[in-house]
Amino acid sequence: MKHMHWKELLPVDTLQVEASGLLHEYDRRVLTLLYQPLIGAGAYSLYMTLWSAHEQKDTLVTTMTHHNLLLMMRWDLKRILEERRKLEGIGLLKTYLKSGEDPRHFTYELQPPLTPDRFFNDGVLNIYLFNRLGRNRYNDLKQHFTVDKLNPSEYSNITASFNEVYDSLHPSEMTSLHEEEENHDAIEKRSDNKGLIFTSSQFDFEVMKQHISDMIVSDRMLTDNVKKTIERLAFVYKIEPYEMGRIVEQAAIHHEELSDDLLRKEVSSWFALENRGKMPALQYRHQPTSLQEFHTKEPVTEEEKAAQRYEQMTPYDILQRAAEGGKPSEADMKLVERIMDEQKLTPGVMNVLLDFILETQDKKLSKNYVEKFASHWARARVKTVRDAMNLAIKELQQPAKPKGKSGNSNSRGKSTARKDKVPEWISEQKEPDMSKEERSEKQDQLKKMLSKYKK
Repeated sequence: MKHMHWKELLPVDTLQVEASGLLHEYDRRVLTLLYQPLIGAGAYSLYMTLWSAHEQKDTLVTTMTHHNLLLMMRWDLKRILEERRKLEGIGLLKTYLKSGEDPRHFTYELQPPLTPDRFFNDGVLNIYLFNRLGRNRYNDLKQHFTVDKLNPSEYSNITASFNEVYDSLHPSEMTSLHEEEENHDAIEKRSDNKGLIFTSSQFDFEVMKQHISDMIVSDRMLTDNVKKTIERLAFVYKIEPYEMGRIVEQAAIHHEELSDDLLRKEVSSWFALENRGKMPALQYRHQPTSLQEFHTKEPVTEEEKAAQRYEQMTPYDILQRAAEGGKPSEADMKLVERIMDEQKLTPGVMNVLLDFILETQDKKLSKNYVEKFASHWARARVKTVRDAMNLAIKELQQPAKPKGKSGNSNSRGKSTARKDKVPEWISEQKEPDMSKEERSEKQDQLKKMLSKYKK
């Protein structure tokens, strides 16, 4: 079942484009060289198109609709929504929906990209870029955006101070502005609100605190800013709360305060030690919301409940469950990452494929089978979990191809007491009405299909 994007967006819905602050020509270089490798050419093109619309909004007379945007981009609504969400997720766009309007009215507020200095010290985006481009290109870009600083040993600071140049104000001259600032809520204190926003965090701070000594890390040290940094680092490096507790404790053992830089350095050192200096690989960890059927809809049947689990889980979760809670092997993780990158499979589809292979292969993740079905599903343009589940069922219902003399092994296989396994959601499929002969033939076909996986 395809995601019903028309519920979120229609061609007749109107839009206006605003910008948070001024966008400069320098921002284009940052977007092109640093952000485009992360968001892709589609999202980059959408940002530039909205930017152009914002620059010309004073000269445009007619109201712009999403139909106009479709004509400019030569995309469909589904693509517009997908690329828009990429911009939202990485912090380049904020989307607002006006209440009570028919047709709906959207305001797209463009967010300036981070400065190169903040980008390369972000802790998430810089690591993501490192993975996408590799060490050499990453270092080239970092050097390109680095501003040479003066050597303090060669210069003396002779800059005049404010009070040396300007006269002070009389207290009566400052009163009106002081009162206005106190009573004017529109003057926002925007303290560092750029960058990535993490919502619905699953990080358990209570578990982390259980592994921290109160004598070393006090509650006062765990400020809101420190907690946000811990959440980001735990997400990027996939650190469990108990492990993060030891890292935080180590970072604070020689300091009276915790800071972003201190935590980043400690986590980086820990990860380098645990993973021999490798950088963490980042990819979509869950099925994109735009492709989730049960993001806002409650499942009813067992098949729908299974689909919801596939949408909410990650490929890592599937492998971990197959290992009965143990850590998946590095070879399996590399295989999954390569297949997803090469075949462009969404995480939800990859989850179905992994479960399908693991259940029909006695928990063995066969490289040949994964590549075979991944390429087939990629050619079929499978994007949603439900489509992948339907395709898996069809695969199991297909009869096995004749194997010549080796086909006799199938008859011998039938005499064994061993029962073939399939995923629960497949075994719970209701049989359609059919005759006894047809049902028997279908069961024979399913056994023949499964017998191929046992070889």
